[in-house]
Amino acid sequence: MNQKYTDCVEQVSQILFEAIAKREEDLNAKIAQIDTDLLSLLRAIGLRVMSMLLAMLISQVTTQAKTTGWVIHRRPLIKYTVIFGQLKLESPYLWNKKLKIGMRPVADKLGITHGNHSLGLTRALVDFGSEESFAQASKRFQEHYGFAVEVSKIRREVLQIAQLSERFVEQRLVESRAGATFNSKQKTERLLLELDGCHLRTGVKVPGNKVGLTKIRKLQKSSRKIDWRETRVAFARPVEHKQQRTFVARMGKYSAVMEQLFGAAYDRGLVPNSQIFALADGAKGLKEALENSFPGLQFILDRPHLKQHLYEGVEAMKLPEKLFHPILDAIVSLIDRGKVHKVIKKFQNYQSHQKIPKLSRNRSKGD
Repeated sequence: MNQKYTDCVEQVSQILFEAIAKREEDLNAKIAQIDTDLLSLLRAIGLRVMSMLLAMLISQVTTQAKTTGWVIHRRPLIKYTVIFGQLKLESPYLWNKKLKIGMRPVADKLGITHGNHSLGLTRALVDFGSEESFAQASKRFQEHYGFAVEVSKIRREVLQIAQLSERFVEQRLVESRAGATFNSKQKTERLLLELDGCHLRTGVKVPGNKVGLTKIRKLQKSSRKIDWRETRVAFARPVEHKQQRTFVARMGKYSAVMEQLFGAAYDRGLVPNSQIFALADGAKGLKEALENSFPGLQFILDRPHLKQHLYEGVEAMKLPEKLFHPILDAIVSLIDRGKVHKVIKKFQNYQSHQKIPKLSRNRSKGD
């Protein structure tokens, strides 16, 4: 869009330059903060332009609606917020005396109602609100865009977009599974799955002991019940293509995300004869959930967790301090060389006889 208005940008830039150069004193001392002042000017210009554009469109749709029999009954003002700030706009109410019905062309034709806001503002609120607490998101938004937005508004926008996103993902995964048998071009011979879990802090509003109403919306005060909920995140991708990933996430046990992971696998070309690998940690129930949902799957314990488990295992042996790290290094070396069966056997022998396993870091004859 900017390329269409190159000449306008040049003209406005020249006007601003001349005004700043003429009206500001001691620019040398202000140069470090002049860009901040300029940003405020640009926001003011953006808000003024949006006001003029919307006033023009409102006039157009109102004139078009004023056909025979329709007259303006009243002109209420409504609030509409854009990325530059809040505007007060006329939203004429037209009445047809003969038909005895009314209409609001601004709402019907432009989709603008009282308290509504632009898509650009929605995106900014959701971007901030999905990254951190809503209170902190409100502060960050004001720092970036120069005006305040209520914490509750950010929460509502994030919740609404989250629900829309969840429905979109569910529909996409269902369509991927339904169309998998007909889409031979997406065939993937080797598929990689990854799955992990964490806990997220959540809160639910519940009736509480608080007396009185909230300051702004005048709602009955309530309490927020804080809880930590298990969240599972996974993705599927072809082994050969790292960037072609379909992500899924669900609060709950591992089984809750498996159906979505199936859809993600089909979305990335899963077919009946695909070879499936899964890379994950050794959390309880994770490996079993993957193997139950994807028969024939080859499970791979990721290296950081492998070393962590080995460390804990060797530590439990209560070995002399001088033997601890040499034995741990020897175990990792054997695994790196593909001698996993030897490591397992030596741990089994230790468990049976409570003897320190003799592990060599050098490749021996017959290995």
